Amino acid sequence: MEPEVLNELQALRAALRNAEAELQRVRDEGETRRDLVDILHEVMGDLPTDEIFHLLARRLARALRLSHASVIRAHPGDRTGVVATAFEQPYLHDLVIELDRYPEVVAALNGQIPVLIPDLESSPLYASLRDGWAKDGTQIRVRSVIALPFPIYGDSKGVFLLRRTSEEPRFDAADVEFASTVVRSGVAAIQRAHAIETARADNTRLEALAHTDPLTQLVNRRALTIRLVTEMERVRRYNAPLSMLLIDLDHFKLINDTYGHLAGDDVLALVATLLQRAVRSVDMVARYGGEEFVVVLPETGRQGAMAFADRIREKVAGFGFRIGEAENVHITTSIGVATYPSPRLDSVEDLFRAADIALYRAKGNGRNLVCS
Repeated sequence: MEPEVLNELQALRAALRNAEAELQRVRDEGETRRDLVDILHEVMGDLPTDEIFHLLARRLARALRLSHASVIRAHPGDRTGVVATAFEQPYLHDLVIELDRYPEVVAALNGQIPVLIPDLESSPLYASLRDGWAKDGTQIRVRSVIALPFPIYGDSKGVFLLRRTSEEPRFDAADVEFASTVVRSGVAAIQRAHAIETARADNTRLEALAHTDPLTQLVNRRALTIRLVTEMERVRRYNAPLSMLLIDLDHFKLINDTYGHLAGDDVLALVATLLQRAVRSVDMVARYGGEEFVVVLPETGRQGAMAFADRIREKVAGFGFRIGEAENVHITTSIGVATYPSPRLDSVEDLFRAADIALYRAKGNGRNLVCS
């Protein structure tokens, strides 16, 4: 074969090898980008913080062929940390660990920079631990480690601890860059999840406050009205009766005038407790205002409501309210009962009006009575 032809063939083979290498590099980069896009797409969903931790650890483990991937919560200077999640032990949760066994985690926390240890057998960070392993005869399968610090929220910190065994290639700078990109994006999702969780908790508290009487911790008139609308609609749909008790404490002004308003508040809170203990789980007790309470009894007709109201009247009358150093004080109640469905009752307002008329009748007939 002519030398010129031979040289040309060698040049073509070299070019082919270079082309194949470049193609493999592009394929590898494409695979890495796909892994990254998949991970980021998944963590950008509306997930709770703990689920995002677990998701990131799991996806990083798959993308980087990790034997171990965990999230450790700790502050710089702490002696212990908490493992929030671990890929290799999916049911592990809030395990406390001694950080002196994880020098790369300590270094990442203190420096707030990624720590790469390609080989534990040669890393100065692991010198004292290697001596201990040699004395104990401990065999360590983990060979290569990355520790990536990240902020969680406030002054709370965390570290993603990624490890490979000796059967896998050692970590390099490209692995650190890939994992750091994922963790940075994951941190944004974690911070957003925390903000959402905080906002939801705040909204829940505000909603509870808006529907709760602060003195008795019973639902207030607003929440009562909302519940009654729902209950009356259920009556229309299933033809099951609904009764309401409007309860008024007799001569309650005398309690306030004699013992003071703080003592009166204590009595109201105790009455609320008595009512709560007397009802079923499906019933509802509310503070209607002042010294008036309401009990809603689903699937209860007039006769059952009257009997229950009389038991309530007797329970309150027989209870001794201890006020300061005074003797036990006894109070009575007047109770009006209204039942739906009934003639000329078509709305929540009609139900209240009927119960109020019945209560007025009980008071007019001498108090300490139940009327309908």
